[in-house]
Amino acid sequence: MGLTLEESTTEEVAPLLHEIVKRILSESKTFDSVQKDFLFVMIVVLMIENGFILTNNHVEIDPMICFNSVLLSRWKQTSGIYQTTFILSGFKNVTLKVIMSPLGATVLVNVVAYELNHETYTICLPISRYVVSPQATSIPMIFRDLKHFSTTFKNKIITAVKSSILSHYGYPSASLMGLPEEVLFKIMLNLPVQDILSICKTNSRLKMLLDNDSLWYSLCKRDFECNSQADVRNWKELYKQIYIVELDKQQRSMNRAAGSMHDYMDYSDYVSYIDNPMWNII
Repeated sequence: MGLTLEESTTEEVAPLLHEIVKRILSESKTFDSVQKDFLFVMIVVLMIENGFILTNNHVEIDPMICFNSVLLSRWKQTSGIYQTTFILSGFKNVTLKVIMSPLGATVLVNVVAYELNHETYTICLPISRYVVSPQATSIPMIFRDLKHFSTTFKNKIITAVKSSILSHYGYPSASLMGLPEEVLFKIMLNLPVQDILSICKTNSRLKMLLDNDSLWYSLCKRDFECNSQADVRNWKELYKQIYIVELDKQQRSMNRAAGSMHDYMDYSDYVSYIDNPMWNII
């Protein structure tokens, strides 16, 4: 097996990435546009390396033969949004739409599994961290941190998508996405609330756990010994209110004792974190 994207360096990159970038450079006139083109190509290459098949109207595309700036232009809308389609090898009934939307110096990548209730997996990537110099004299020098890019994208997108597909077809999976909800629920109750929030931001299925009132009732009972007989309509809101009060008490107490800042999360940060509007698109 040849060099992978994760193993790429400033001296040598994955052969598929090298070949596609070489074609695009020979056909492109501006470096400004190819920076985003190259990031999208990196996503395509990583998907292919991890067992996904590039398709067009259910017809498989061989990127080594067909991928060039003309094909890329078909995926790029006038708005600057890129879209293409994949299937996971062996699971041709689940279509994955990969959508990359430029947001200033970053891009927002959504992977939507239409046959799995439109489950959507999201990641935001800084363009210039990975595509640093389109004008470089050699193709490997164009890129940086490809190991970080590969690891991050696989952890946030590829593993979750694969696990969801496997779970849908009844196959076991080693990731959180492949676990039954009751097991996920028990795992959540053994984590600090900050870790729960981080996990639930990763995709729509895990976010549903965050909206489960019984989870917040259990967390209130675990962390603050709330009375189960209390007339509470929204346990999540109650948790937030108690958390703020308790954190303020701890801050005041430690500031009096030490006269300095401490290691607890500032409760204003907590409130903005738990109400993060990005969850609306995850």
